Amino acid sequence: MKSTNRKRALLVSASVILLCMTIIVGMTWALFTDTQKVTNHLQAGDLSITLKRTELTKTTLNAQGKLVTSDPDTTTKNFSNPTDENVFGIVEGEKIVPGTKYVAKMQVENHSDVAFGYWIEIVCTDKTNGADLAKQLKVTVNTGADASASVNDGLTVGSSSNYVGELIIGATAEFTVTVEFLDSFVAENNIDHNDLAQGENLSFDLVVHAVQATD
Repeated sequence: MKSTNRKRALLVSASVILLCMTIIVGMTWALFTDTQKVTNHLQAGDLSITLKRTELTKTTLNAQGKLVTSDPDTTTKNFSNPTDENVFGIVEGEKIVPGTKYVAKMQVENHSDVAFGYWIEIVCTDKTNGADLAKQLKVTVNTGADASASVNDGLTVGSSSNYVGELIIGATAEFTVTVEFLDSFVAENNIDHNDLAQGENLSFDLVVHAVQATD
């Protein structure tokens, strides 16, 4: 490994960042007329988004060095707050090879006072130690239709003006994130990045953006 740092010891890491992009002000008011005086009470509304992993399936190396696919892990994990865990359940020292695959089913929940629209982004946060590995990893986000790219290129699904979906108060929605190490990939100038990726380290973020939705 190029580093003993926990973050870089993982060949793939994913973290969740919840970005509330607007300040939302909701208003409640009370009218008191017994003294013929109107008093207004204002209270700031709340935008609260929860992101959970509801299922995880992994195709990884077993103790004999062979790729095997696990049974789905349906333990719900909450990634709304800072945690040492990552979306794909990767542990320190875990190595990936061509054919490795992680499939995480995610759930977005609206615990706000307002409806919000959301969109999704995959951001590579460290290409310095994993430039070739980043080109080998394909990431797919499925929100009803697939959108795919290499981790190196990053991926944005939806936008602030074209939401993936809108959630009213108390509603939930699901999407799936898949990361796979391509079996064979020959890039520009006939360079085989599978070979160059050996021993590299990489980290990237799964980002869910939320903004107040209006008619």
